[in-house]
Amino acid sequence: MSTLQNNWLTENHIDFEYKKYMVLGYMQDIKYQYERQELYPALADVIAHYKNLKQIKDNANQIKKGFSKDVTGIDWQKMELIHKQEKIADDLFQELEMIIDFSMPLFADKINAGKKMYDYVEQNLSLSMVGISPLRKEEGYLIINTDNQKEIYVYQYGFSILQNVQEHVKQLYTEYISTYTHTINNTFEKIKQDLISTRKELPNPAVYVIKSAVSAPFTETLLPIAKRFFVHKFAA
Repeated sequence: MSTLQNNWLTENHIDFEYKKYMVLGYMQDIKYQYERQELYPALADVIAHYKNLKQIKDNANQIKKGFSKDVTGIDWQKMELIHKQEKIADDLFQELEMIIDFSMPLFADKINAGKKMYDYVEQNLSLSMVGISPLRKEEGYLIINTDNQKEIYVYQYGFSILQNVQEHVKQLYTEYISTYTHTINNTFEKIKQDLISTRKELPNPAVYVIKSAVSAPFTETLLPIAKRFFVHKFAA
């Protein structure tokens, strides 16, 4: 997947036609990823770029003031340098505004398209527990499977506590364990028994199953959405 650097807006030439060409090429690549139902890292990348552009637009006056200026004197009362804005700064700022105004709707469109795909996959996920629920559920195993596929992906999961200014936030971490084949004999219950017998560090683990009713690329779409889905359900 082709990417835009974080500083794509100001690197190299600040020229509307040049940046327009860059953005349109990037959008074409994002469209291709979406057509393949590959949401990540494309959606996260688009959101990050949109937020950056919005922040720049919201702080447009500060950016304009930050261009090269000539010192023409000193305001002794305010103890500040007196500057004269260069003509070239105004031209560059106008060029940046044109690029931002052209680009932001394109990024917003791709965000909306990505969110629709995300919502569709998430709405077709279900969560259940295998066997009896243990007292401690903060660590265990997470099984992810799509209805029409035989591959069963198993991850060990756990939660760590992140403390911010206002609250404690649970952060999910996962570690890939193994891939099983779903058969009549190899059920989720059988996989749980196998995990307990082969991995002694969790003698009585919580084992959850996330099943998807729709097919999607596992690494690029299903796995990241399933993790967020699990965190949301676990915290509910």
